[in-house]
This record gives sequence, structure tokens and C-alpha cells, in this order.
Amino acid sequence: MTTDLNLTSLLNVTDLHNHTRGCSLTKTGFQFYYLPTVYIMVFITGLVGNSLAIWMFVCHMRPWSSISVYMFNLALADFCYVLSLPFLIFYYFNKTDWIFGDVLCRLQRFIFHVNLYGSILFLTCISIHRYTGVVHPLKSLGRLKKKNAVITSALVWVVVVIGISPILYYSRTGLKRNATTCYDTTTEDELPGYFIYSMTLTVFGFCIPFIIIFCCYGMIVKALIYNDMNNAPLRQKSIHLVIIVLAVFAVSYLPFHVMKNLNMRARLYFQSPDMCEFNNRVYATYQVTRGLASLNSCVDPILYFLAGDTFRRKLSRATKKPSRKGDNVLQSKSEETALNSLAEYVENGDRRL
Repeated sequence: MTTDLNLTSLLNVTDLHNHTRGCSLTKTGFQFYYLPTVYIMVFITGLVGNSLAIWMFVCHMRPWSSISVYMFNLALADFCYVLSLPFLIFYYFNKTDWIFGDVLCRLQRFIFHVNLYGSILFLTCISIHRYTGVVHPLKSLGRLKKKNAVITSALVWVVVVIGISPILYYSRTGLKRNATTCYDTTTEDELPGYFIYSMTLTVFGFCIPFIIIFCCYGMIVKALIYNDMNNAPLRQKSIHLVIIVLAVFAVSYLPFHVMKNLNMRARLYFQSPDMCEFNNRVYATYQVTRGLASLNSCVDPILYFLAGDTFRRKLSRATKKPSRKGDNVLQSKSEETALNSLAEYVENGDRRL
């Protein structure tokens, strides 16, 4: 009688556990081919593009302007991330069986998030810098200094590393279906706390910077339209910056944050049997956005080429013949010179009024 009672109690506990666990996510075949394919593309293009960018900034762009400081840090963040991609490529080709240990799993997820939010904040710095130079050229002349950019970049790294450090706790390995999984979010037990952390990170690491960038670009476009700056040196680079950054946010950052948080909310609250199909679709879409989120590492070099300070001209000279020392010093000041010209243009315009 006691044995039957214990067996009945055990079955009830098991049923309760299954009910609590709810829907079990179905890993579709595309996940094992889509993600590694995207990661291979990002690894190759990102490694080449960011290596070239770092080489240019270190060897051919000195002394740096303030915007070059932000772009170098952005390239450094992307470069560190692409170096971690071979582990993920092997992981997905290996049917999501992680063989590299718990420490490397946590470190890989940590590097991804540092790159993600570091990139967002450095793009925000670049956007504010360009906004200040275009919309407030007179006021910006004494503020857009390299020293200020170096201090700001150091603060960005400190804030990002501290803000992302909980990932080292939440991310971990676990056994699933006789395979070792490297969780890109966290385990079911830690999910409620991680969901709160993820929402906080989304607000402060994505939403607020995106609002700032959107406002900056709105004011930049307004200044370019109404101030008649057809001959201003910053006009073309500002237009390229607006297009590229907004495209990166629309394709990479926005879908990822929406689907990541929706996927976790579904895992927490949408666990009834009639919601299982919906959960699987959300999970599959989330996997797609994870691949899209990594694309910024191979798109950012285009930003340096089109919107950077003399990057295109110096790249052309570096691939043809060594530039003269005097040219390096003069050309590195091109952005400050452009701002001075723009300031004179605005000032002269004011005098005419």
C-alpha cells in the first residue's frame, strides 16, 4: 500500500513538472544550416573588413580625429566578436552539441552581447558627434576634441562590460536530449530573472540609444534641407551615416530585441497546449533574428568607408603607395577643417541676414 502511494505521488510530481514545463521547443532543420551559414559569411567578411579597418586606423589614419576614435573602437568590438564565431559555427554544424566547456560557452555569449551593445553605443556616439558638427557647427568647434572622444570611448567600454557581466552568470551549458547545450539566454529555472534583466537591457541598451539616434538624424536631415549646405564637406558623409545606421538598426538590432524578448515571454507565460505551435514559430523567428544581429559586424566597415574621416582616400593611397608624412598630418585634420568651413559658412550666412 505504501509502495503504491509513493508511486502515485511520484507520477503526480512528474505530471506537475511536465505541466509546468509546458511546450517543448522543436528545433527545425534550418537552424543547423541557416545560423552556421550566416556566421561563416559574417566571419569571413567581418574578419577581412574589420582587420582592414583596424590596420588603416593604426597605420594610416594617425593622428586620429575624434570620430576616428569612435570608429576604431567600433571596429575593435566587431573584430573581437568575429574571432569567437568559429566556436558557434562548429556548435551548430555539430547539431547544437557544445564540446568546448562551460567557461567558453559563457565567454562566447558574453562577447556577443558586449559587441551588440558596444556597437549600439559607439554608433550613438558617432551620431551625436555628427549631429553636433552639422546642426551646431559654431558651438561644436571647441568640444569635438580627440581627448573627449577617448574619455567617452573608455566610459562606453566600462558601462558595457559592467552592464553585460550578468550574462556570465545566466549563460551556461546544460544537458538536453543527450547533448550539451550552450544556452544563448538561460535555463528554465533562471528565466524569470533573466527576462527582467533582458527587458532592462533592451530599454537602456537599445531603446534609449535608438531614440537619441533617431532624434539626431531628424535634426541632421532638417539642417541639410533647410540650411542649403550643398557645398558643405560634411553633407555627403552625413547622408551616408544616416542611411547606414538606420539600416543596421532596422535589419539587425530591432528584430533581434523584439523576438528575443517575445521568445522569453512565450517560454514563461504562453505554455498552454494550444500555444505550442505559436511558441515554435516565435522560436524559429528568433533564430533568424540572431543571425541578422550578427550582420552589423560586416556592415560597419562600409560605414568607415562611406562616412569616415578621409578613410576612403587614405585607403586608396595606402593600397597604391605610401603616403607622405606631411600629408598624413594634414589630412587627419580634415574633419576639423570641414567643421571650421561649415562654421564659417553658417556665420557668413548669419551676417547676410
